[in-house]
Amino acid sequence: MGFVKSRLAMSCFVVVISAWMCPAQGQSPSHISAPDDNVRVTALSNQEFHCHTGYPLAQCQKDILRLKTVLTGYPIEALGHWTWVLVRSQDWKPISRMLRLNPDSPAFTALEPRETFLEEALFVHDPERTSELMIEFNRSMPKLLELAITHELGHAFCAEPSEAAADRFAANLRDGQTPSCRGSKEARKKNVIAGEPPGPRPNVLRAP
Repeated sequence: MGFVKSRLAMSCFVVVISAWMCPAQGQSPSHISAPDDNVRVTALSNQEFHCHTGYPLAQCQKDILRLKTVLTGYPIEALGHWTWVLVRSQDWKPISRMLRLNPDSPAFTALEPRETFLEEALFVHDPERTSELMIEFNRSMPKLLELAITHELGHAFCAEPSEAAADRFAANLRDGQTPSCRGSKEARKKNVIAGEPPGPRPNVLRAP
């Protein structure tokens, strides 16, 4: 569904993250521990989970548990250290526009800081936005959540800026296959850092 590719966008991104990581007033920090399950704890040991400031703590815990459940259906331990951030729908579009991403897409990935961001509506807390997403992508919300996560894993596993390549990787993941990355991960990273055109417009989810 996308990635932050240009130097300008990445600079904006760092500023935004600094603000997001501050817990909401009167709320404890929203980093949530993995459930007490040995398999899941092992699979998620290198993953960090956070919520945007203002995300209600109980909702944050519930949504992160759902995210973890989906992630553990895939070989997430091979990803290495990665950070996942949930963002309220009311904040999603303004932030996406500031980063020059498609505000209609409910997820994006920043390759260099190794972070993926998911919109609250994927977890069905904003009826209007949720309905909009279901119509746009012709998916039920559980299917769309899985589609979004696997697509972002396509970017993350391969340091892959191409939307089409991430789509293919994601489809193979959902089919239970072990997909391989195309070309050199190092070369792809250099292209992203240099701001070279990656292909299709970033942050656009296309249903496979």
